Amino acid sequence: MSTKSIPAKVSLYNIVEQGLFQRNVEEPIFSDLEVFLDDLIKWVTLGDKPLRETCTYAELDYDLQKTFCYDIKKSSKTGNFLLITWNKVSDANNSVAKISGSAKVGEANISTSTLDPDDIPGFPTYFWLLPKHNKLVTINFDYAQNGRQDLHKYLKDFFSKWSRYAFSSLNEKGERVVDHWKDPKNSETKYNHLYGRFESKLVRNSGKIEMLLNSWQRVRKIHQHNKISVKDLVKVPKVGLVNRMFGFTQSASNDVDIKFRLESERTFQSKKEFEKLIKEWEGQTNLTKWDDLGFSLQGDTSTIHWLSSSLANTTFDCPLDRDKNSIFKSQNLVDWLDLITPDILKLDENSSEENG
Repeated sequence: MSTKSIPAKVSLYNIVEQGLFQRNVEEPIFSDLEVFLDDLIKWVTLGDKPLRETCTYAELDYDLQKTFCYDIKKSSKTGNFLLITWNKVSDANNSVAKISGSAKVGEANISTSTLDPDDIPGFPTYFWLLPKHNKLVTINFDYAQNGRQDLHKYLKDFFSKWSRYAFSSLNEKGERVVDHWKDPKNSETKYNHLYGRFESKLVRNSGKIEMLLNSWQRVRKIHQHNKISVKDLVKVPKVGLVNRMFGFTQSASNDVDIKFRLESERTFQSKKEFEKLIKEWEGQTNLTKWDDLGFSLQGDTSTIHWLSSSLANTTFDCPLDRDKNSIFKSQNLVDWLDLITPDILKLDENSSEENG
């Protein structure tokens, strides 16, 4: 145990779709998440497989970077799974560039660290999968990204290519090609085309959103807060409607960094107009603090009702030490997550899954 705890930001998601599907069919053919994850453990440990061979998909220059399995452990107590992925980041000419954060703008020197051919620059992300509850938990210690979209890609490609249901052979080029899919316990039924799917959506407290919707006529102010450049603020399409409400346009100065809690007097002409704003916010898949919106209501304008309070996330104090590579020992992390899982699941009380 560590003498100094480390904050762990935890977010809870509903797994809304997972398994192997026929095209344009909503019900999966195979959908036991525990079976799929058991298969993943077997696959990544088969024949002393090197980590570089644990990516399940080809890297596309316009899509996600490669994701690898750093480690995966199954809890003997709960049957839950800890999956630690390693998310590759871009490197320039086999080196990683870095600058000093204390340097002045326009004066920073760029230095590089040369990578060995076997090196994979990147960062870890931590996931706690609960098959019996159909839930996914992201655990974020240091990084802005939680890697969830990469996980979606990683798992759905594993389901379709490497799970026990995929039967393959080598073509004339020596490439592995999946011939068909079937349950190994029932060899009579074969499927020529199945597709892996894995999607999760953040659990939200619908009661808090409903309270605001029912109070739309009392809204008097909109609030937004954090620090961001005006250039970035005006170019993000996901908050375009919000920016227009605050009066930001493309003509704003691009050279200004602002610390803010933006506050704007605002009333709405209809519930539909107010609901449109909330749905735009809900539709974001990678919410950060600066995306948060708050509302002050007539009769109590000193209270700000932040939309982020409807999200199923919280912070726990993690009492564990990291190893010399700044990674937590997997079994220790599994034991700790087993202990706090009941508290994590409480985030789902009086909540419901919404788009996002």
